[in-house]
Formats: sequence, structure tokens, C-alpha cells
Amino acid sequence: MAHNVKIRYYARENKKVGTHSFFAQPIPNGTYGFEQLCEQASKNTTIEAHTIRAAVEEYMKVAREKLLDGFRVEIGAQFVTLYPNLQVNIKDYQDEKTGRTVVVTAKDLNALGAKSRVGATVNAEFSHQFAANVSWQKTDKSGAPVEDEDDATVSNEEQAQSPSGDNGTQGNPGGGQN
Repeated sequence: MAHNVKIRYYARENKKVGTHSFFAQPIPNGTYGFEQLCEQASKNTTIEAHTIRAAVEEYMKVAREKLLDGFRVEIGAQFVTLYPNLQVNIKDYQDEKTGRTVVVTAKDLNALGAKSRVGATVNAEFSHQFAANVSWQKTDKSGAPVEDEDDATVSNEEQAQSPSGDNGTQGNPGGGQN
């Protein structure tokens, strides 16, 4: 998976926390649409793009159905797994009339008002492979390279083999980062 393309990013201010901080905000090189991917997948094969498109559409129809039935669904072999996810929580609160703390129990948790979401997990092996092969280039917000930094990637091979952290293998069911 050797690539010479660098993915651009810029330092974005995190305005949602009390401490002054920044985080890396990737700048995508664009978007490959479904039709473009089918065309690319058909290159160097005897399979035509419309055949690939039809097969993937049928695959996704079944994947959606099984996800709605409550199953985890693999999208590609060792690539991404989708799963049903429910976002809801409860916590102890102060009773307005008595001022006492009401301690909640598991019995108090229910799906009323919860948010149904689709979660995603990226295969760990692919995630490690991505981390070992990707290159990054720091830019300003408009995408122009920052001159004082050639390649922001710090030893991708070491990072990908590090047992600490999940290297992006989990989705973010709790919301955004900014």
C-alpha cells in the first residue's frame, strides 16, 4: 500500500473545552462517489462497472436489512463492521421539590427519547496498515502548505505497532471532536 500522496491537515482550535487547545483537522483530497469507485474497481478486470454497481447495490440492500434486524454487518472482508447503537444515559439528579439527590438505577434507563445510531468499527489490521502507510502535511486552513514542516508523520511504523490506543479502530458514537 505504498503511496506518495500526503493528506493535508490544519490546526483547528477546540472551542468546546475550557483549556485553550488545538487538534488536527484533516482536509480531504476530495470524495470518490459510488459510480467512480465502481469504474475504478472494474479496471484491469473482465467485470464491467455496471455489474459491480448492481452487485454492490444488492449487497448493501441485504446489509441494511440485517442491520435493521439487529445484527452486526461486515462491509468487506476485514474492513468495516456496522452495528446498531443506542445513545441514551441517565444520571442522578436533584429533586426540585425536596432538594434531595435522586439515585437512578438500571431500571430507570429506557429507549424513550434515545437516539438510534449506526456504529462502525474499522478492522484493526487495516487501521494499523493505514497508520503505517499514510503521510500527512500540515497546512493553513485554506490548504496551503506550512513551510516549517515537511512531513508531520512521526514514525508511522512505530505508531502502527504501538499497543496503546486504538489507532482509530472504533467509531465515535458519542459525537464529534470539536
